[in-house]
Amino acid sequence: MMSLSKIILLALVIGAVWFGWRWVNRVQEIGRARTAARRQDGSNQSGPNQSGRRDAASGASTRDAGTYAVEAEDMEKCPECGAYVAPRSAVSCGRPACPYGR
Repeated sequence: MMSLSKIILLALVIGAVWFGWRWVNRVQEIGRARTAARRQDGSNQSGPNQSGRRDAASGASTRDAGTYAVEAEDMEKCPECGAYVAPRSAVSCGRPACPYGR
């Protein structure tokens, strides 16, 4: 039989699920709005060139204006340890002659 305490607990659980669902949807909507703003800002900064490919001189990725593209970085072989690293984000390997020591 359903007692008053079980009914109250059930109502609290349903309320928690309901408000949790609303919160998750709100967070997702904010994320979508931020992503759309980034895409819009990125398309205004660099437009596609004639071939629609990456412009080597400017270093900008130029896909069609509606997509958000992250620019890829070429890997280089470290002359000291032989590991392949991205030069702009590389950190020292710990060897004294490492060129990426920061």
